[in-house]
Amino acid sequence: MKDAELADENQMQLTDIDSLGNTDSETDSDTDGDSEIDKCCVIVHQPTRKELARSVRSCLAHANQIVSAGTIDSATRADAGHKIASGKIDLPDRAVPIDVGGIALGIDAERRHVVNGVSVSEKTDDIRHVVVDSIGTLGKDHAEIRDRVETLVNGGVTLHLNDTAVEIDSDSADAVLGVLDSLDKGGVELQRAAGIRDVRDWADGIDRDRGRAPLGFEYVDGELVTAANYDEVRAVLSMARAGPDGDRELSKRKAAERLDVAPRTIGRALDNLDRYGLEEEGEDTEE
Repeated sequence: MKDAELADENQMQLTDIDSLGNTDSETDSDTDGDSEIDKCCVIVHQPTRKELARSVRSCLAHANQIVSAGTIDSATRADAGHKIASGKIDLPDRAVPIDVGGIALGIDAERRHVVNGVSVSEKTDDIRHVVVDSIGTLGKDHAEIRDRVETLVNGGVTLHLNDTAVEIDSDSADAVLGVLDSLDKGGVELQRAAGIRDVRDWADGIDRDRGRAPLGFEYVDGELVTAANYDEVRAVLSMARAGPDGDRELSKRKAAERLDVAPRTIGRALDNLDRYGLEEEGEDTEE
């Protein structure tokens, strides 16, 4: 099922997973996308409820280590696992809010929960991390997995594989996507020979010494230099940086639209203003 086929796919709706849920006020997101708190979406797929329960508990513990949005203690994780395994709660086909951000879980062979979880993670600005139980969760074949990895990374999300502790982000994505693309085009024989576990192993061995160039820069003969859009990037960032009272002349979302990048990319650039010869407004520069 395509993303577009899911109505209201970018909305996380409360269901009966109340043991993991927040109050409505806690899950309301900043309408302008300028939340400073990183959140995480957990996406889990398994063939049975028993396996799903085990993976959910492990992935929630992983999410606790990544974000500061909240924590789900071991007792709550155990209770949720029991309810999932025993069938005491329904399994929604969409992501729902929890303390650390959101969760999409299920055993549906069509993986509607995965489709929605990826879509929510891409479109929700303060979700900057996604934890999956394994890379194989993202799709039924290499092509689906590749498309969803690319969607997440292009949205500025870091993908965390719970079973191997591998992280896939803008630094490592090109190599991972290349492997998945080659497998998809290689036909059935190559796909049989190189399974999902091999993809995970290759991802873990990626050289991360140099990733994609920062916004407004590019690599030329191995050297980081300013790109053609550097001046435009600098001007937009100067308007998007927070003033002494925390206000911005330009929101992160609008800045992202001007530069045709993800709001998270703007956030990373604002964390490194010195790279652009800028300082936080109100910062004392006098000796």
